[in-house]
Amino acid sequence: ALTVVEAEVARLAAGAAPGELTTDGWVTHQWLHFLRSLPEDVSAATLGELDATFAFTASGNAEIRCDWIVRSIQAGYDGVDASLEEFLMSVGRRKFLSPIYKALCLTAEGKQRARKIYAQARPRYHAVATTTLDTIVLAD
Repeated sequence: ALTVVEAEVARLAAGAAPGELTTDGWVTHQWLHFLRSLPEDVSAATLGELDATFAFTASGNAEIRCDWIVRSIQAGYDGVDASLEEFLMSVGRRKFLSPIYKALCLTAEGKQRARKIYAQARPRYHAVATTTLDTIVLAD
């Protein structure tokens, strides 16, 4: 099943439009593999096309949405911005929060944004999560 995903990622990298990809019947693990297999240098424009086709930004699946947000941050895709903030304000699981905050904190602008969101969201998080996130977001 993951080989099928890799073939579609290769088609995308070769110039196929997202709407041309064969994804019918994919399960969560296949979508996660798809997102994790996208080229590191995937463009924000390509992510915008993927989002328009597959609606990752509005995904109700936290696993998919988390990976999508991280990929979007890495590529500079700002179509995820409102969803990112809503997700960080409403989700409390450290396994989702840590990768997103880490991705944000890789740039000075992202770290500033992470700190702003975190200041609002921190009171909602469990103490175990804040112990980890403090070291990510509040560290200089």
